[in-house]
Amino acid sequence: MTLEQIKKKIRYGDYSTLGLMLAINPDAAKMRFLRNDSLAIQAMTIIITHREEMISKFHQMFSQDLKQHHSD
Repeated sequence: MTLEQIKKKIRYGDYSTLGLMLAINPDAAKMRFLRNDSLAIQAMTIIITHREEMISKFHQMFSQDLKQHHSD
């Protein structure tokens, strides 16, 4: 995933999670990421990848429930 692709996929709360992963406050985590810090980029890649995998697995597991919920 390129840096631009990562930036497009960042969602609300990702910098907070990044801060927790790097053991720094979210603002400092954001600045490290925007300065192309390699550890911050690796961590953000993990955050995004795992979120996408988690959502996909959830949809696979509960697709029938989701369809029924939307039709109510």
